[in-house]
Amino acid sequence: MVTNHRVSPGQERSVPHKELFEKAESLFACGMWQPATELYEKIISMSDDRAVTDEVIMSYFRIFYMTCETQPGNTGEMLRFIPFRHRLRDEYGLEGLYLLARNYAVLDRWDEVRQYVAEMLTRAESLFKKQNGNWFRRRLPFRRSIANYYGQGLLMMSEAYESEEAYAEARECLERCFALPQIHDALPDDKLEAERFSLLAKGRLLGLELKNGQLDRLPQLVDLMNEYPVLRVDGLTASLVAANKYEFSFDPCLKDMLYRFADSSPAFMLSGENQIRDRDRYSRMYYQCAVYWLNGGECTQGATQLLRSIKLNLYLKNQHQLLACLILYEKHIHHIPDNISADIMKCCEERSKEVKIRFPWKQMLL
Repeated sequence: MVTNHRVSPGQERSVPHKELFEKAESLFACGMWQPATELYEKIISMSDDRAVTDEVIMSYFRIFYMTCETQPGNTGEMLRFIPFRHRLRDEYGLEGLYLLARNYAVLDRWDEVRQYVAEMLTRAESLFKKQNGNWFRRRLPFRRSIANYYGQGLLMMSEAYESEEAYAEARECLERCFALPQIHDALPDDKLEAERFSLLAKGRLLGLELKNGQLDRLPQLVDLMNEYPVLRVDGLTASLVAANKYEFSFDPCLKDMLYRFADSSPAFMLSGENQIRDRDRYSRMYYQCAVYWLNGGECTQGATQLLRSIKLNLYLKNQHQLLACLILYEKHIHHIPDNISADIMKCCEERSKEVKIRFPWKQMLL
């Protein structure tokens, strides 16, 4: 008797899926993202909607990851990935949730930030408990340490609460960062990461208090920025927000730091895995610089920083911040040098050909 072995459509697809996926992963690992993306898209197009394989889920994640690194503000790929975020293995699931929260933070969409940070912290907590149950307490093969996910998540959650003027909740998130070095002390690398986020939270907390009118915190923040240069972007931004809100001028020491930092223009030379978030932080600092200098009559300096902020926000597709920049431009239009006005107009015109800007920027710039 001859047995007829029938192969289901799902089984027919699984073999080419695996072969294509292995090839796509190889291209991805070599940094050949364009051909890798084409293969991942092919895997998705070949898939059966009734049986989603691991290769298909990973293909969605890889495309989402590459888009996050090369096309900030691409909400289409974010929405396509979101349904699969809970079906990834731990190391990829955590990274996916982090990228969702980070990209929504760059777009000033804080409700989504809180949602995905909460999911990330819950998943990280579960993994941390498993890790502590391991006799050897070895480092799990994540792209970032668990301490990094905790720290990034708590800082973003604090920003989300601050945007809603929920300052007590924002403070609580920052204070939770202070305890990270005591919790994540099993491995030297993890402890260093935890100490870094504890320091960042200390600077953010001083900045939060300063922005809320506790101006006596400014000398402490300046001392901390001088000691730890990593705090200068957030520290200067908080100082500028307070100066613009409460109408005071910087002392010579802080003014010198601001000039040196603004003149260096490092935001356009950033690279690496945190460049999107870092460019967002610089864009906000440049905007506050522009407000400070334009209000103080230093029009060329202020207009230069405004142009930098506009360029970064066009790149990041942050329409909320871009609108704030254009409103500031309109307010000071008669004091901004003609060459910088022309550059602002040119930037907006070029970008309007690439993506649809949803507000009447041209009318605002007339």
